[in-house]
Amino acid sequence: MGVGLAIELSDLLPYLCGILGLLLLWQYHEKQVLAGRIQAIDIFDRSGIRMYVIATPDDDQICDACRETNGTVFLPSRVAGGEFRTNLKPCTNGGKCSTVLVGLYGAWLEARSALARLRDAKKAGFIRLEPEQFLGLVKGNWEDSVSAATDRLSVIMLVALGAEKVYPDSAIAAYWQVIQQAKEVRDLPLVVPAYLRLAELLSRQARPDEALAVIQEFEDRYPRHGKSKPYGPKETQRGLMAIKKSRLKTAPIPTKTQAPKVPVGETGPGAIPSPSQL
Repeated sequence: MGVGLAIELSDLLPYLCGILGLLLLWQYHEKQVLAGRIQAIDIFDRSGIRMYVIATPDDDQICDACRETNGTVFLPSRVAGGEFRTNLKPCTNGGKCSTVLVGLYGAWLEARSALARLRDAKKAGFIRLEPEQFLGLVKGNWEDSVSAATDRLSVIMLVALGAEKVYPDSAIAAYWQVIQQAKEVRDLPLVVPAYLRLAELLSRQARPDEALAVIQEFEDRYPRHGKSKPYGPKETQRGLMAIKKSRLKTAPIPTKTQAPKVPVGETGPGAIPSPSQL
């Protein structure tokens, strides 16, 4: 009896050691993910998004209700709900305000901190970042994190929204970068908001010809008739572009020289400021 049991245990020992090794490896993996040293990928989620941030542009025309949503962070499960709305309060500007939902993996320190708070508030499904916390997230060292490639255009979009008033040429260059480089599924939802903000900002910067060219490109890319594209514009967004186009044609404004488009962090006219420069 004793000899038989010993033989059975000796046969099982390699399997038990293998299971123990896998458990230890899994714990090590979890610690590395939490520390932001490696990026965890859900094989069932191709987006690579762990949280969504609402951002509003630095624009005096934004109503107080929409401005209050700036820096609100949502779990993806909350966004995936059929009744999700970016505004926690109704827009008092007839729905004409711009609020942009930006997805992040968020592997840098400030983003991980926000994600930890968000997961602790799982029941509510969202948290609000104070202005300094939101700015800290955008200014964080995202470029050196493992999610730099995943989050690059999302961070550029956040920087552009916050730079419209102080660095308008830089914001224009950033919106162009999002429009031209968004190819992945996770980045496509940024394209329509980038077109809308770009047309608005060019109009305010007395560059009507460029604004009209942006609107024409928008209409060519998303024709009203024909096969619809993923993450295409809503009817309200088409309407806003149509109104802007009509106003630009009937009330032309003197043009202004366009600043060259320069990548994030570089110097020169129109350079997109890195988050640390804001």
